[in-house]
Formats: sequence, structure tokens, C-alpha cells
Amino acid sequence: ALAGLDQIFVDTKFEFGYATNAKGERQLIYMDEVGTPDSSRIWEGGPYRTDGRVVEKSKEEFRKLLQGHFPDPDILLNKNRMEERQALDTTLPCAFLEAVSKTYVGLAEKITGKPLPVSEDPRSEIIAVLRDQFGLIRD
Repeated sequence: ALAGLDQIFVDTKFEFGYATNAKGERQLIYMDEVGTPDSSRIWEGGPYRTDGRVVEKSKEEFRKLLQGHFPDPDILLNKNRMEERQALDTTLPCAFLEAVSKTYVGLAEKITGKPLPVSEDPRSEIIAVLRDQFGLIRD
């Protein structure tokens, strides 16, 4: 489907973990979205074919914004600096989140060919899915 939209699906990662299911048993679960900009690298086909330039549709844009936002990007990358990382003011400009949203929504709309519906109450919807479909939240 992406090839027809002149997008190149470069790769994806799979993240797994354990959660306790409704029966109280530990269950192996997949913890990330497959094939989304959060877990995958997707490139624009045109610029890559023309001159090898990578125009990426992934969370890489957000990662670069974060690294440029903090005075010492190594704090974000170096696990031996966790204490310093925890002391950072992690308040981010709204423009960062808007840029990531624009990337993700733009790709979703390109793939589906229609506008992405905007939830009126995303928090409640997420809680309902975790409670009703997965039994991970108890009232």
C-alpha cells in the first residue's frame, strides 16, 4: 500500500513485555504500534529516488527536536546520566508536539485517503479499551 503512495517502508521494530491479564496471569504482549511512524522508518520515495535524500516520516523528527532543545543532548542518550536526566525541566514547547502530530496525522491521512477523526475524549477511550478489551484496568 505504501509503494502506491510513493512511500518507502524502510524497517520497523517490535517491542514486547509482560502484563498481567484479567485472569491474573502474566502474558507476553506487544507494546508498540507496528508499521506506524513511532516504530518504523518511512521515507518519501521521490526525494530518495531523485538524489538519495531521506525525508523521513517517523519519530526521528521529534528526537532531533529534543536533542536540540536541551543544552547537552548526551544527557538524553547516555543511560549513565539518568540522575541528570531526571533533574531536567521536561516542559516542551507546544510546537514540538504539533510537529510530531502533523507528521503522524499526515501519514495516516495519506495512507487512508481521508481525514483522521479527532477524539473528543482520548483519555476515556484509551481507558475503556484497556479495561474492556484487555482487562488491564479494574473499576
